[in-house]
Amino acid sequence: MTDTLTKGYEKKKNDLIGKLLDLGIFKTKNRQLYELSLNELEDTYRQLLQGS
Repeated sequence: MTDTLTKGYEKKKNDLIGKLLDLGIFKTKNRQLYELSLNELEDTYRQLLQGS
């Protein structure tokens, strides 16, 4: 079960990183995207969609 959750978490994280890269975002707050948590990636993506 844990392995499935980890794979799901990593897939979601990688999908968001891909979407951010497609939008031209390579780093944020002086950190590379791969260093961000899933929540931070989701917040960054949400802010971009809202135009903030």
